[in-house]
Amino acid sequence: MGTRSGSVDPGILTYLMRESSLTGEQLDELLNKKSGLLGISGISGDMRQIVSAMKEGNTRAKLAFEIFVHRLTAGIASMAAALNGLDALVFTAGIGENSPEVRAAVCSQLTFLSLVLDSAKNTEAHSDQDIAAPESKVRVLVVRAQEDWAIARECWKLQSRPIAASSNEKFETD
Repeated sequence: MGTRSGSVDPGILTYLMRESSLTGEQLDELLNKKSGLLGISGISGDMRQIVSAMKEGNTRAKLAFEIFVHRLTAGIASMAAALNGLDALVFTAGIGENSPEVRAAVCSQLTFLSLVLDSAKNTEAHSDQDIAAPESKVRVLVVRAQEDWAIARECWKLQSRPIAASSNEKFETD
């Protein structure tokens, strides 16, 4: 997460309230606006800035990057175990589409799945591309998210619906 905490042991919350005299509002601010990549790195919640600082030798940026990669890899491995393997690993959205460093670090930890990344393709990856090496048993895809089209499609569906005859009618979604 860029600025949010992700999963937190609930005991930490009561500890912070008790020992640091944090109010609920202060705790909310800390967990939602001052944690995640920003909280660990002390720099930013933007992965581009984290990678840049890490390359300059910033140890907190390196720690933020490593924790991010560890959590992402653990999540992917957990899903792969539940699915009994993977056919494809898809990187999308901001970090997935734009960070070859994150993709390389994650894939290097998933080789047990017979996943092999093509380093050259990863470095110069464009959206909607397979960046796996030919010998990889798992395809590694970079896919453009196109969130704007998904939002527009849902808005179109909403505006195309007939207006409810009375306020007692339920609004149904797909």
